[in-house]
Amino acid sequence: MDLLIPSGEDLEDQPQTKCSSRPKAAPQAKRSSSEAGSAVNSESTNKSVLSPHHLFVDVSMDLLHRGQSIRFRAPGRSMYPTIKEEETITVQPVAPSGIKMGDIILYRLEGIVIAHRVVRIERGEDGGSRFILRGDASGDPDEPVEPAQVLGKVVSVERGGHSIDLYSRRAKMLRTAYVWASRLKRWIIRIPNSQNSNDRNTNLKE
Repeated sequence: MDLLIPSGEDLEDQPQTKCSSRPKAAPQAKRSSSEAGSAVNSESTNKSVLSPHHLFVDVSMDLLHRGQSIRFRAPGRSMYPTIKEEETITVQPVAPSGIKMGDIILYRLEGIVIAHRVVRIERGEDGGSRFILRGDASGDPDEPVEPAQVLGKVVSVERGGHSIDLYSRRAKMLRTAYVWASRLKRWIIRIPNSQNSNDRNTNLKE
């Protein structure tokens, strides 16, 4: 079962509702003003404000840990062109032991969630695995991701009214073509820079 949950930005636009899941308490004897003031201050101190983004992360974690898939709009362009900005992705639960090179993993980092591709799997100091991830449009990898940070695996993206399997043969071919095109572009850009450098060195010798 896939559950469509709003992203942090969507949650900010939702109307606020007040509800209470606690049963009504039995009537209590009237307290003095000093006691009542102390109770109010204590309640105010213990209240914690949960931002929409933290709520989104907590809900996502809870659903994935229960074995349910989730769908949400992915902000950012770090996974372009595999995942374009604001496209809806589907994330399924995954065990760290089942993660392979090339998988796109959703993980938690300091109150946010990030979906990047596994480019390397290495051994941690405790002998367990840890994952090196990088966005398809990023040049630098992320900090190593521990198994406890892993929330799920991105399996598909919705585009043009269709669901695209990110691990299909066609998706892999398109990604390979994009990678080679990017490398060719960087190589072409380097050629003029290399020629300019050689010209400057020649002028200096003269």
